[in-house]
Amino acid sequence: MKTYPNHNALTIWAFLWGIIRPYRWWYILILQAPVVSAFYLFANNYSLKLLVDAFSIEPMSYSHLLYPIGLFIGAQISLETAWRICNFAVWKTQPFVQCTLLLSVYDYVQYHSYNYFQNTPSGTIISKIKGISDGYNSIFENLTYKAGKNLCVVVLSIFVLLLVNKMVALFMFIWCVVVLLILFPMTLKLNQFSNEAAESKHQVIGLFSDNITNIFSLFYFSKRRQELKRADSCMSHDFIPKHLALEKYNFKFQVVGSLLYWVMLIFVLLFMVYLRMKGDISTGDFLFVMLTTIFISFDFWMLITGLCDFMKQMGDLKSSFSILSTPHITVDNPTAKDIQRINGNVEFKQISFAYDQEKAVFVDLNLSIKAGEKIGIIGHSGAGKSTLISLLLKNFKPTSGSILLDDQNITEITSDSLREQIALIPQDIMLFHRSVGDNIGYARENATLQDIKTAAKMANIDDFIESLPNKYDTFVGERGVKLSGGQRQRIAIARAMLKNAPIIILDEATSSLDSITEQQIQQAINLILEKNSSTVIAIAHRLSTIRHMDRIIVMDQGKIIEEGSFSQLMSNSDGYFKTLWDAQVNGMVL
Repeated sequence: MKTYPNHNALTIWAFLWGIIRPYRWWYILILQAPVVSAFYLFANNYSLKLLVDAFSIEPMSYSHLLYPIGLFIGAQISLETAWRICNFAVWKTQPFVQCTLLLSVYDYVQYHSYNYFQNTPSGTIISKIKGISDGYNSIFENLTYKAGKNLCVVVLSIFVLLLVNKMVALFMFIWCVVVLLILFPMTLKLNQFSNEAAESKHQVIGLFSDNITNIFSLFYFSKRRQELKRADSCMSHDFIPKHLALEKYNFKFQVVGSLLYWVMLIFVLLFMVYLRMKGDISTGDFLFVMLTTIFISFDFWMLITGLCDFMKQMGDLKSSFSILSTPHITVDNPTAKDIQRINGNVEFKQISFAYDQEKAVFVDLNLSIKAGEKIGIIGHSGAGKSTLISLLLKNFKPTSGSILLDDQNITEITSDSLREQIALIPQDIMLFHRSVGDNIGYARENATLQDIKTAAKMANIDDFIESLPNKYDTFVGERGVKLSGGQRQRIAIARAMLKNAPIIILDEATSSLDSITEQQIQQAINLILEKNSSTVIAIAHRLSTIRHMDRIIVMDQGKIIEEGSFSQLMSNSDGYFKTLWDAQVNGMVL
């Protein structure tokens, strides 16, 4: 179930509110703690003032100390109680909020288009998902433990200064306004630098991720030093300059803030000494005002620096949020519906298509495939074979024309239900870092071990799996790296067989197999296809794999230049297929 379907107009705050809204009453319990902390500081300082004043009374009695001691103890108990309530509310919310947040982000990301994942490094995507989680944590910590608490302390403390001296209260209010007017524009500038630095960081992490993903290429081509130099160059020309600009401006920000702090502190100290010398305030008042102003200045400075850090972290969050603000490229009509089991008729009608602004791959292409028919598609690289399959799978939308499945336009069929009707055996097999059994059983929900074993036997991989240390529970490594290419391909074939779909697409499905195993797999595939009467579309360079197909389609530059059965194409001595067949049989490489 999609949590946030196609919501490309959401702002960061609207998105986060959608996550925390079900827990809003718990958040009130969380946010009461910073407010109580502000009252605690006032009560604590005021109790100390009363104690100092009580010590000055002659003769002093315990009755004079009762109220200030009670206020002091009450403040401690209230503070502890408030934060324990906060801790309880955090316990009741944050694990669930974090879970919902990450699942919502992941759910939105996985519905990005095929083209999006082609053009965006996986490492960058993972980095940004983590950035959103970290950004939420930063906001939560600032509201609860940092900026929220500091703001409450500043506001309440300025108000309570009125109890002692209006001039000091007015000065502290004006000082806070001046500091805010000077430093807040600087935080916005800091945010801009932070955005740039964060985006640079994501790019660097994406580069590292790409290298780790292809680490064996670095081994085999002895490129570890070169890739280190490449990463160093990337960081030197982009990452370091942007982070230096950020840190230099942050230093400027800190210096300006420090100067403003010392101006305030020195003025208040001298003014309070002057008032005490005149006898306008008591010793307790002096202590109370100095403690309160120090707390105001400290908390206001922490508020500003916290805001600064918050802005930097928001820069990272905004950069990360681009994966959610990027709209989905929809290939389904809004009225698209799920379909049930189909017969398997496929028809391409007047299909035209081009990648971006490139030369058109197809122009008014027509191809009709009957249910249960087995066709082979051949042609040089770039002829359009794989593109044709991508259009059928709705990885891309045709520029014009329509693709019909049992006479129904696939734009009116949801992508997921369409793909449930198709079993794809690709040339480049990517397995999950899970067990062999999990990878084969991925094709069918609730598949039993016996179902998985049956499919493995049909793909001639069962004996190999049984020889593994943990048999079907053996992990295959990331992307199936612990298996050979042929073994991965046979697992993919077993997975497709287990799916038992009405349409089967084989994209060089036996290309990684030795000749004997290829023959065994081909025989197994033929038996299964005959048994379930699936429609078969097989892309092949090795022509022997499609020899027994009902019809062979020969493509060149996006056009069908020949079609017919194997015998019909072989009878055309001047045909492309006959020329290619003779070349392969004679051992020539084209």
